[in-house]
Amino acid sequence: MKTKGLALSLVILTLAFLLFSSNGAGLRSDLALQVQGYGFKDKSVFNQVGLEFFIPTGKGYSKSGWTNNVKLYHPGNNFPHDQGNGNMSILYNFGHFEEGRSTFYDPNSEYFNAHYGVYAIHLNDSIFGWKNGALDEAAVTKIIAFDQLELVMASLGCPASRRHFDYQITDVKEGHAMAGFSDWILINAVINTNSPLHHKTQNRLGYVQYGEPLKNYQGEDFPIVEMQGRIYLRYDEVHKVTVIYFVIGKTLEFIEKTSNDYLIPIEWNDVN
Repeated sequence: MKTKGLALSLVILTLAFLLFSSNGAGLRSDLALQVQGYGFKDKSVFNQVGLEFFIPTGKGYSKSGWTNNVKLYHPGNNFPHDQGNGNMSILYNFGHFEEGRSTFYDPNSEYFNAHYGVYAIHLNDSIFGWKNGALDEAAVTKIIAFDQLELVMASLGCPASRRHFDYQITDVKEGHAMAGFSDWILINAVINTNSPLHHKTQNRLGYVQYGEPLKNYQGEDFPIVEMQGRIYLRYDEVHKVTVIYFVIGKTLEFIEKTSNDYLIPIEWNDVN
């Protein structure tokens, strides 16, 4: 009986740690997002078109500052597009947890306001990202803005009136080769957008994902900061899907390192 009581007490203490301790924020985030991803898996674009991606994470690098697992989110048809019905899914990652919150919040970290991952977009009657055979840069960048503003910043409580995203494309290169394909298009851009820094006024859905914001922050809520961004995109004719690799970070050096270590090595697997 004493052994059973001790075991029960340990379970209760463990659950309390996961649910209420700031030190358990990373575990809570990972558990919640993996459960969410499981719910999205069957209807995701990746599953529907029969593509599986093996994306490197912090698990594969001893000194990595990224979390150990890629997350799946499925906006479905709720994404910016004007070419009929379609679906979009996202695989993504962000900075690991330190002191009860993701380094996504830490302005002194290179993982500040940073993400990387893959968008998969399928349109029923057309090809996303191209118009009349030419690359549609505006359509593609609207996806990045949608992710940053409507998914990330909105989840942290940033008011619509304060959300900001503008960009200047600095480089476009066609014919980039990776993952066994030589038709990738690389686009680099300087981005001005909101940072996640703000004062907590109530619980927010985004806190489940990133933890709570810095308690000693003294600045304005969601200030605009300069970031660097890169995407690689191609349309896969076999699976009828536009695939976009993306990374956003503070410096071009960070973009290059993340591209080399986490995007370029992505492996494709046909599961049809």
